[in-house]
Amino acid sequence: MHAVMRQPEKAFTLAEILVSITILALLILMVSRLVNSASTIATLGHKRMDADSQVRPILDRIGADLAQMIKRTDVDYYVKSNVDPEIGNDKIAFFCNAGGYYPPTGSQSPISLVAYRINSDNTSSSFNRMQRMGKGLLWNGVSSTNKPLLFGLTAIVNNWPGATDSSTADPDYELIAPQIFRFEYFYLLKSGAISNLPGANGMQDVAAIAVTVAAIDPKSRVLLSDSQIATLIGRLKDFDPAQPIYDLTASWQSALDGITDMPRVAIDGVRIYQRYFYLTPAK
Repeated sequence: MHAVMRQPEKAFTLAEILVSITILALLILMVSRLVNSASTIATLGHKRMDADSQVRPILDRIGADLAQMIKRTDVDYYVKSNVDPEIGNDKIAFFCNAGGYYPPTGSQSPISLVAYRINSDNTSSSFNRMQRMGKGLLWNGVSSTNKPLLFGLTAIVNNWPGATDSSTADPDYELIAPQIFRFEYFYLLKSGAISNLPGANGMQDVAAIAVTVAAIDPKSRVLLSDSQIATLIGRLKDFDPAQPIYDLTASWQSALDGITDMPRVAIDGVRIYQRYFYLTPAK
């Protein structure tokens, strides 16, 4: 009988197993980093789209209101001027050929009082968020309690204080942009100058109003307290007419880039927008 020779069994050596495990670990690490990077990019993209989807309609709404602004010399408007330089968040109020929220009784006129502000009442659910007033006005003489369109240079501040004060409650204000926490505007004068004051002839010297806003998406905002939002508002400086070539958006972005005492992931969620609204000639 012939003896049967057993073939030696083939197997991986310990060194080969260790090399395989190392390569597998590296591959898993690379894939996880790719997934994390893709997830981060997708999250940032969603945040940007979320802010864009809210801010762009608001800027369109502001543009529609300004386009219908009544700019007669005998009709009042409340804007940034040497009377009120509006330090911090700005306010604007004017009579407008747009419908609003009308009283339940009385003949409705086609005129309303429109105002924009960032609510500064820290007891309000709209604190540090943008609101719009659309107060529909009645025709003269149809009501003894509801004010109609009034003429004169101080008509708005004397009769509708809520339109010129960011903390005064008024039922005709509505929350229109919970993501917008900073609101600033300045003027492009017909002379070509850029200023924080209208011209000597008031709004008749203004060719366009430039509106700049800062918005933060909801996921980023929850990482900041109300006091941090207030601090952030203060760091986004007002328009400075002392600088002849002043880029407000660049100034705000520079301030955001330099913030180190707040969660970086939240600050990266802040978006800045600016748009020029050209006005029709005053009548």
